[in-house]
Amino acid sequence: MRRGILARAVTSAGADAPVGTAERILDAALAQFETVGIKRTTVEDITRRARLARVTLYRHFPGKDDIVEAVILREMGRFLIALEMEMAGFSSTEDKLTEGFVFSVAFLRENTLLNRLLEIEPDSLLPYLTTDGGSLVDTGATFLAVQLARDAMEDRSGAELQVVAELAVRIMLSFLLTPSRSIAIDDPADARAFARRHLNPLLLDHATDAHRVGVEQ
Repeated sequence: MRRGILARAVTSAGADAPVGTAERILDAALAQFETVGIKRTTVEDITRRARLARVTLYRHFPGKDDIVEAVILREMGRFLIALEMEMAGFSSTEDKLTEGFVFSVAFLRENTLLNRLLEIEPDSLLPYLTTDGGSLVDTGATFLAVQLARDAMEDRSGAELQVVAELAVRIMLSFLLTPSRSIAIDDPADARAFARRHLNPLLLDHATDAHRVGVEQ
């Protein structure tokens, strides 16, 4: 998996998706990755599942690494587009954060590929979510800050929203990697209640204080 893939997913979100044979190859690869993981999947496995000749696959993708990247970009793109649409329906920062959190929890918990890799192949994924996750956090926070600023009712600075967004991304990653035994967020109603009662005050108050300190300095 190559670095900067989330940044490419952000810039390519909304672009024309693969169609025809290319889409068929990516569908087959996704199904295979969800079954046995990325490492154990071969090009032959993908061509067999797609019912295509190997030479046909190579006309669209030079090798397995290119297929892996295309599959992950497509999955990330789907998430980002859906999250953007979800948050666009709300105007207050609190509502955007709340519904964005509820949507993200449900989407990520239900994503078969992500959860399968965390289960059977964590060593290939965890570095990009932890020790080498700086790029993911930065890009994800920038994307989220843009969504929070769009059609917002409150007059919050870009710097303040960037702090809110980065904290939100970091908290979301924490819940993804280490599910809580005491905080119930699996049910949308519980996730919404948690966001409004605990998450939003933490994020918004902290961001306001951090921004104020920065201005005073």
